[in-house]
Amino acid sequence: MSLAYFIVLEREIPGFENAVNGKALAKSSKQLDSIAKENNLPTLRSFFSISADELTGLADEHGVSLKQRLPSEKWFSADVGLKTVNGLIDAAAREKLDARIIADLQEFKEVLETARRNGVGWHLAVDF
Repeated sequence: MSLAYFIVLEREIPGFENAVNGKALAKSSKQLDSIAKENNLPTLRSFFSISADELTGLADEHGVSLKQRLPSEKWFSADVGLKTVNGLIDAAAREKLDARIIADLQEFKEVLETARRNGVGWHLAVDF
């Protein structure tokens, strides 16, 4: 099984497909978190959120009963996400990281730029 990060938009943008690969980002998440912290940026994982319904569904799939109140789904501005993604792109180029990481970051940048132009919030999600 291969993990992948992807972007969930707060609402659909007509005519825009927000699919990204995200596998290289998930695989290198600890390294990217370290780079983000070194550059005083929020980590990609700090943008993670999930709806209560999705969390309940995951728990049910794994036979876990959720008894506590579930947190609300969080949405972030594209500007904040772009600050992190652009900083990671710059650092990845300087540190000559794997081209797949840079390609995934570029895809995230394109989605977040479109989200910003359309005033749409976003959050990070994980595909298992």
